[in-house]
Amino acid sequence: MLEKIRDGSQGVVAKTILGVVILSFALAGIGGYLGGSSDVASAIVNGQAISSAQVEQEFQRDRARLEQQFGQMFQSIANNESYMNGVRKGALDRLIARELIKQTAAKMDIRVGDEEIKQAIRDDETFHVDGKFDNNRYLAAIARARYRVEQYRELVRSEMIQNQLVSSISNTDFTLKNEAQLIAQLEQQSRDIRLIEVNASDFVDDITIIDEQVSSYYDLNNTRFMTTEQVSLQYIDLKVSDLKAKVTIAPELVQAAYDENVEQYKTAERRKLSHILIEFGDDEAAAKALAQATLAKINSGSDFAELAKEVSQDSFSAQNGGDLDWVEPGVMETSFDEAAFALVLNETSNVIRTEFGFHLIKATEISPVTTRAFADVKDSIEQELLVDEAKELFYELQQQLADLAFEVPENLDEAAIALDVNVKETALFARFSAPASVNFPDVINAAFSEAVLGDGINSDVIEINSDHLIVVRLKQHNPSEVKSLIDVKAQIVTTLKQEKAQDLAQDKAQEYFDAWQAGSDVTGATVIDKLAVLRSDKALDSAIVAATFKLAKPSSDAKSIELVTTRNGQAIIKLVGVNDASDVSGKVLSVTERLNRANRGSTINTFIESLKKNSDIQYPAS
Repeated sequence: MLEKIRDGSQGVVAKTILGVVILSFALAGIGGYLGGSSDVASAIVNGQAISSAQVEQEFQRDRARLEQQFGQMFQSIANNESYMNGVRKGALDRLIARELIKQTAAKMDIRVGDEEIKQAIRDDETFHVDGKFDNNRYLAAIARARYRVEQYRELVRSEMIQNQLVSSISNTDFTLKNEAQLIAQLEQQSRDIRLIEVNASDFVDDITIIDEQVSSYYDLNNTRFMTTEQVSLQYIDLKVSDLKAKVTIAPELVQAAYDENVEQYKTAERRKLSHILIEFGDDEAAAKALAQATLAKINSGSDFAELAKEVSQDSFSAQNGGDLDWVEPGVMETSFDEAAFALVLNETSNVIRTEFGFHLIKATEISPVTTRAFADVKDSIEQELLVDEAKELFYELQQQLADLAFEVPENLDEAAIALDVNVKETALFARFSAPASVNFPDVINAAFSEAVLGDGINSDVIEINSDHLIVVRLKQHNPSEVKSLIDVKAQIVTTLKQEKAQDLAQDKAQEYFDAWQAGSDVTGATVIDKLAVLRSDKALDSAIVAATFKLAKPSSDAKSIELVTTRNGQAIIKLVGVNDASDVSGKVLSVTERLNRANRGSTINTFIESLKKNSDIQYPAS
């Protein structure tokens, strides 16, 4: 089994999964996975907690994907509490599945070697420039994601271990060549049919609807003719960004802020480093001896870059003479970092031990700490102070807004005067078509609440985010009500005509169907011969195509005839012949791949469900 797992990890599926997972971790940051959390667990999987913070992080990624997918329509989706709860549940289910896979991989003692980790990082296109791995890009990317080198490598190791298990399970399913061949032949089969189409529209002009029918339909179906409930709102919008125009910052305060925080305007020291790595291998003592011998050669005058090309086992840098490019403090492992930043220019370190082996480090260039001049940062400091001052004013006004909206619930005017803001208004809108200015789930819920609609009072202060508050009150309410008969009469007449036309089309089609079933000729209808109809045929109604390929092959004992409802009315289909595909060799590979994908997905889902059934999963937060 372990051998199969190791083999499976080399496949395209495993590498694809690995790349996606690593990138998602890098974008999300390491905190939720390597750090603990004091919040209530959303789930406990065999004793291992999944925090609500982890679930929220996963949910927000899903939410961002939905927003990107649906664009302007997204806010309507976000207002659907039931739908978004389903998205959140899906996020938790995925985290539980990941944890179960992780625990199962640990029980099976699946391991990944250091060289495999290095190769996975080299292959990750996130770190490529012009199609090749770039070490500088790699170090910069993981530094931005707040990883140290050893942290990131261990993260890759963990994900590769889990992906070995996933790929080994998914690869247990396969498609036989003759199976794919048969399915390809079936999919490429064509059929010859005789067809009669009966369109309901052909009967509409002959139908008369009287007033009594309209009235009767209206009385029985008046709930179909309800207007949409609408409201228009008055509201106060309090934003930090708007308050910036109401505050000022004295020039001396800008200078003082620079002087007090001058450290943050200093660029960190950077060093351009080269190194030689001797990995432990099977004999750590021998590796250390080789490192010391290499250091002796350097101290005797041998060229560091040439020795790196000859000796170093870090293929990332060896081909460039050991060059690691520019490195900032805190990026590398602690022992490496301390040694590198203690060197003077062109000095080589002693032998340094890290978890990856023994290193010799040389500082080839040093970029010292520099401080940005006050003139260069003055404007950005002033903007920061303006935002801080605006936030202070925002917090003061927030309490005033809450107090006045509650104390004077019958209007927003007094609150607006006290806060020196305007009362804004919206046009009439329905629950799922709110204007952008108020289209937030909590605002919509408040707008259609009993307090605002029924009692006619101001809403509570609604926090959109930490820098944005809204209070709303009702301006106008148009409740949902039944439209008058006069307003919907034309609509009802059209509906009744369509229904009657469908009935007449059904009767006529049944007449034709019965005639064909009895072996009689059909008179008064247009019979069309359609040859070589394919499953992918777009020229015919989809119901006709579907029925064509459900019919049994005609024989002397039985006729293959079907009556179906189409978009336009009815159709009678007689299957005349079945044509096998002559050559499907070009389709077998794509069919095989499609079946394999479907089988892999099904197998993984079944595997995860079996893990759930045999695990202790608790939901403390529910």
